[in-house]
Amino acid sequence: MVPIILALAALSIFKGLPGNGTRKKRIGGRNLFSTWRSGSNSYKTSLPFYRGRPLRAFIGWGGIIVSDVGVNLLAALKEYYQAVQKESCGRCVPCRVGTRVILDLLQKLLERDDPSLRQQLKRIALLVYNGSKCELGQSAARPVLDFVDHYEELAPYNGGAKEAQEYHSFVTAPCLQRCPAHLDIPRYIECTHESRFKEGLEVIRETTALAGVLGRVCVHPCEEHCRRGLVDEALAIRGIKRFLADYELKRGRKPRLKGEGSSGKARVAVIGAGPAGLSCAYQLSRKGYKVTIFEALPVAGGMLAVGIPAYRLPRDILQGEIEAIKALGVEIKCNTSVGKDVSLKELCQSYPAVFIATGLHDSAKMGVEGETAGYEGFIPGVKYLRNINLGLPVPQGKRVAVVGGGNVAMDCARSSLRIGFEEVYLIYRRSRAEMPANECEIREAEAEGVKFYFLANPVRIVAENCKVTGVECVRMELGEPDASGRRRPVPVPGSEFFLPCEVVVPAIGQVADLSFIQGMEGIELTKWGTIAVDPVTLATGVPGVFAGGDVVLGARTVIEAVAQGNRAALSIDQYLTSGKIEAGPQDFLEAWLKEFGVFDPNEEVGLPSGWPRKEEEMAPVEERLKDFREVELGFNFDDGLAEAARCLRCYRLGLMVF
Repeated sequence: MVPIILALAALSIFKGLPGNGTRKKRIGGRNLFSTWRSGSNSYKTSLPFYRGRPLRAFIGWGGIIVSDVGVNLLAALKEYYQAVQKESCGRCVPCRVGTRVILDLLQKLLERDDPSLRQQLKRIALLVYNGSKCELGQSAARPVLDFVDHYEELAPYNGGAKEAQEYHSFVTAPCLQRCPAHLDIPRYIECTHESRFKEGLEVIRETTALAGVLGRVCVHPCEEHCRRGLVDEALAIRGIKRFLADYELKRGRKPRLKGEGSSGKARVAVIGAGPAGLSCAYQLSRKGYKVTIFEALPVAGGMLAVGIPAYRLPRDILQGEIEAIKALGVEIKCNTSVGKDVSLKELCQSYPAVFIATGLHDSAKMGVEGETAGYEGFIPGVKYLRNINLGLPVPQGKRVAVVGGGNVAMDCARSSLRIGFEEVYLIYRRSRAEMPANECEIREAEAEGVKFYFLANPVRIVAENCKVTGVECVRMELGEPDASGRRRPVPVPGSEFFLPCEVVVPAIGQVADLSFIQGMEGIELTKWGTIAVDPVTLATGVPGVFAGGDVVLGARTVIEAVAQGNRAALSIDQYLTSGKIEAGPQDFLEAWLKEFGVFDPNEEVGLPSGWPRKEEEMAPVEERLKDFREVELGFNFDDGLAEAARCLRCYRLGLMVF
């Protein structure tokens, strides 16, 4: 944890160096980073960034930032453009040839300081900036422009510094960085655009085995940081991922994953076959570990199988990708509850490493009268969806009231229409604007006929002869913001009203059942009832035991669970090969970029708008309510290719100088 804090402390240097303060430079309507100069040749920060090494300068997509005037900027710029040459796709002359010319000019400047060379640098950089087809070339021109405009009078930057420098280059993109699992989004979209579908799918499967699943149920935070959205509309990134997965299936091919499979390495136990557990098992099996997943449910998939309805995630899609994971040698033992059929202590004794990914399979309590009375017709949302998905009995009636405003509440409400309820009410204590559910889920629920009661909250479950007859609610009004940033709902005195119904389904949150860890010293819980872990390595206080997914994060998203499973696999591999667990360079880089930022919502991209986003096909409302058939049908072939063509290929290269 300490190194991460130091990394962020180093970031603070760039937010306010002493001396000349900040200056902003605009080129072609685009913002450069603010440029800092110390005003002294002897200024040097003592705050370390990584393993005691200070971050002395950063060269990137917005220009140059310097914290040590002793840096040999010319040498660093040469290193930067060598990295650009390696990353350039070579499809346009300005980027491929222009950055090569810049590299040659920098070499000449290192040999002799000539003002005419600086002017040539600027002219070539402007040609690269204005002529490159994608963001990699355009952004690669900015460091030279920044150097020529701001650093030419500072002698130490001209090759006079003798201190050895170390470099770390990396490639990122706004969408890639925003994705919790850091899928290489521009690359698989580029493959799609060029009809290299198999290669695009392989790009996705480097990071996740669940391409078809995520192509349907990911909440696509990447689209929030899509630079195309600053021009007209964000790219349909999730839809393109699904397009690739569907293309494989439509040609009669089953999902196939690449990896070593079991190759005699240590055994690893995973508790829970949800997205975090499956992802950890997938990545470990690719490295040759023998992984066994212990799953309490009769089916694998966790909430993917028993929480998300089939109209959003068809079971054959999920099962096909689970079977592909099993084909790598992963064993999944269903109907095996840790804590009942086998103890956690026994697993720790039998397996060198254990990953806990049990998710949140209990519902949070509303705290209202009648909730714990055992009334017929009252059923928590998580259990309600589980029973529907497993074909188990659920309470019957004509009217059902679902309480909550998240995606689980939407799933409960929309599933209720499909199992025969004539009236479905959704009660939410805030307004529509504050609902945490995905906007598309809210829209589809409205289109299908769910009746919303906003600014209302249950106060009592009403029953006769131990059977639910309705729910008493109170009107709410929004007050001051609470800890979540949303305005706090406050009851309106005397505004109570009665909503008749035979079934009440609370879906206001999920909690973990952690009874299986009782007696295990070293595993601690947070104040939210989740497992406490190192925030980077996901290690618990017990050597060899790790935890991740919702059981650590709380109720979050599928892609975040995938990211946690992937990170746990790295830590487990590190633990089993070296006996040590520590944050690596990528962890420090990620922490820094999270604070530093890769996406600028106020950027002027400088491209004409008018190329609207393609819409995925949808099943008609009157047809889809008949059963649990899939609602979203994905892109047809032409629209899938056309949507991929909208990508701006926003790769950006950064170079850290130590």
